[in-house]
Amino acid sequence: MRTNYFRVLVQERRWTYEALCIQWKRARAELAEKDGDPRLAGVDLPRRTFDRWMKGELSERGPRPDSARVLEHLFGLTTAVLFGPPPPAREAGQRPAVSSAPVLTGGGWGNPGEILLQAQELMTSNTDPALLSLAAESIEGIVQRYEEQGPQQLVGEARLLRKMVRTLLLGRQSSGQRQELFGLAARSSGLLAYMAVNAGHADVAEAYCVEAEAFADQVGDVGTKMWVLGTRALNLYYVGDYAASDAAAAQGIALSPQSPQAIRLWVNGRARALARQGDVRGTVRAIGRALDLSDQQQHLPGGVTSCISFEAYSPARTLANAVTAHLSTGDVAKVREYAGQIEDLVEQSPSQWTRTLVSLDVATAMLRQGRPDLEQALSLGTQALHASGSSPIHSVWQRATELLQHAEKWHAEPVVRDYASELAALDYQPAVQAEPDARP
Repeated sequence: MRTNYFRVLVQERRWTYEALCIQWKRARAELAEKDGDPRLAGVDLPRRTFDRWMKGELSERGPRPDSARVLEHLFGLTTAVLFGPPPPAREAGQRPAVSSAPVLTGGGWGNPGEILLQAQELMTSNTDPALLSLAAESIEGIVQRYEEQGPQQLVGEARLLRKMVRTLLLGRQSSGQRQELFGLAARSSGLLAYMAVNAGHADVAEAYCVEAEAFADQVGDVGTKMWVLGTRALNLYYVGDYAASDAAAAQGIALSPQSPQAIRLWVNGRARALARQGDVRGTVRAIGRALDLSDQQQHLPGGVTSCISFEAYSPARTLANAVTAHLSTGDVAKVREYAGQIEDLVEQSPSQWTRTLVSLDVATAMLRQGRPDLEQALSLGTQALHASGSSPIHSVWQRATELLQHAEKWHAEPVVRDYASELAALDYQPAVQAEPDARP
């Protein structure tokens, strides 16, 4: 094996293959935009290629041209330099020499040089602070892109992130670094749990919830644990176990009732689950607690926050969930009132899912009001389907299906058949199905 500068730089940064892949994806996206060459955004780094580069096993022509461009952009060096010999001062594997002074002790006391070296090894971390920053930035990047790209496109990146953090946890770190790593591990597993919920994979979502909760417990991260319990409640809601969903949300609230995370647990968790169980008074009470708690916060995000964000719910996100809960209890007036309050923010939101879900709720309300407006409801529903993209998340599919179920009494009408055709054209195969709200 020939040591090259690429290997030295990777080892200096303590990059695993997974860590390099995260950096690689960012570099290729930047380069594709910078050079106006969309092909570069699809250039992959296979594991076997990484292994060959680390061993210095390159052909005479070097890396493939597109891979070379990404490499040079990532490291700021030419491939000739990267795969050439490292500068003498940067040879990998060098260690400070241990003093060779004679050992002046005998008996069973041990060698002073060995004692010092063993202590140094135990206090040496396998985690560069830059890796912790990279993991935190990757989590935030996934959150920011999630509602634009969706779980299917981002699951690979999220799994690489989880694997990188787990690999680091198998090594040694300072107590502060280990605390931070467990927090990152909890959030990376939490992301995958939420993605699995949106993709309709309930069993996988629960497994990631268990893992994320264990990591959060390890370091006493109450905020993240509350978030995970909210995700478990959402998962149970979509498989139709509304009592268990309510219980999970209540468990999260009990951890810290005044925490901003409790807003989500009240309105997305308890209110919606209670509404599905027909508990109108409980639903109204839960929504009221969420709104009161939201009003008490001094620093909440604006606009419509990302559904997967670890931040507290923004007021608009809270009202959007209240719309869904009131729809399940049949309170059409409240649906129209709250939807009207957030209409401008929803329209301005970059989230196609938020626009779709609120529109589907309003469309269903039009069929449940005293004088149903079939034409307007299904027109709005069709527009919502078009806005959702060709591969919607599970919640979009569920609500779109429920809208059709409410329209079944007019099944002979052409507008109903047209909407049914639009829904059938969606590329969605649900892994789980929640029972629809059967109330008329």
